[in-house]
Amino acid sequence: MGEGVGVILLGAGGLVAQRIQERLASHPLFRLEVVAGSPNTAGRRLTDLKWDLDSPRPINLNHVVLSMKELLDAYDPNKTPIAFSTLPSDIAAEVEPTLVKRGCRVYSNASTHRMLSNTPLIIPEVNGTVLERRKIENAGIICSTNCTVMPVAMTLAPIHRAHHIQNVRIRTEQSLSGGGAALLRSGKLGEAFNQKIPGEAEKMEDELRRLLADIDDDGIEEYATFDVDIECSRVGRPFGHEVHIEARTESIIDEEEILRLWATQSSVLHLALPSSPTFPLMVRETIQPDRDLRAGEEAIGSAATFDLKQGMAIVVTPPRIENGWIRWRAFSANTIRGAAGGCVLLAEFDTQLRTRS
Repeated sequence: MGEGVGVILLGAGGLVAQRIQERLASHPLFRLEVVAGSPNTAGRRLTDLKWDLDSPRPINLNHVVLSMKELLDAYDPNKTPIAFSTLPSDIAAEVEPTLVKRGCRVYSNASTHRMLSNTPLIIPEVNGTVLERRKIENAGIICSTNCTVMPVAMTLAPIHRAHHIQNVRIRTEQSLSGGGAALLRSGKLGEAFNQKIPGEAEKMEDELRRLLADIDDDGIEEYATFDVDIECSRVGRPFGHEVHIEARTESIIDEEEILRLWATQSSVLHLALPSSPTFPLMVRETIQPDRDLRAGEEAIGSAATFDLKQGMAIVVTPPRIENGWIRWRAFSANTIRGAAGGCVLLAEFDTQLRTRS
């Protein structure tokens, strides 16, 4: 399958696992060597599993899925020093630390370890300096975020760094795919679904406070303390999360400055990475989900397998300020920027930092 670092994919048939397959099929830095999955997928080829994405299945990936026991029994960190995890939380709690003990560096999309103080929770453009300042051994877990907090943190961070957020109110419209493959399939058939998402607001608040933390010279975080009010809901759109954000800052800011801050949002600290979009935040007058799911693509109509920047930018509406409140909307491809693509970008970023140091 070509050159690159050999990697493991933990998870085979879920939406995020399939997105990672898509992004690794022609990746210049990583080579998918091993896939391990649940008892329902173990022993089957990837091509035998139902494909639930809105893009074609990669034709060059036909791995036989291993069971977790088979993976762990045969694991060799010299062949596959990196793993991408899309595991359910309970399985991730067992498998990820076991791989770490055997010498693996795990980039995890699972929620299990996100809020542990010794496990970095990273969006490269927002708090990538944590990885620059902390000394992390070769083996370890590094977490990507909740899919819905991504467009919130990406748009709030530059404002917070410059003027400190005092209050923030967030209302979400989260797509069916955010609830997994089964919900996506049933929703496409017109079946009813629960619009409430229990526990989501609490997870978002915890992660947001950590992502927007002050970071000292050793990478130690002091979590943000602004007031937060979040209301989460599910909508019938297959893919793409939209968030409605209102924020107040401690010092005066105007719309032109916000646009300038968004325009200069760091494109992963100026590192040339395969998945890093030229403009992480794209300001557009309106949000159009079918168009904006591809935000960041290098060429219109390009295939996601080859254009790793596709779906990696956040679309933002122009800010409006009224009575001290800044209001805007943001949209992101939840299974790409908010999950698989974000996790792969994190691995690219971390790998480049380690190579550079």
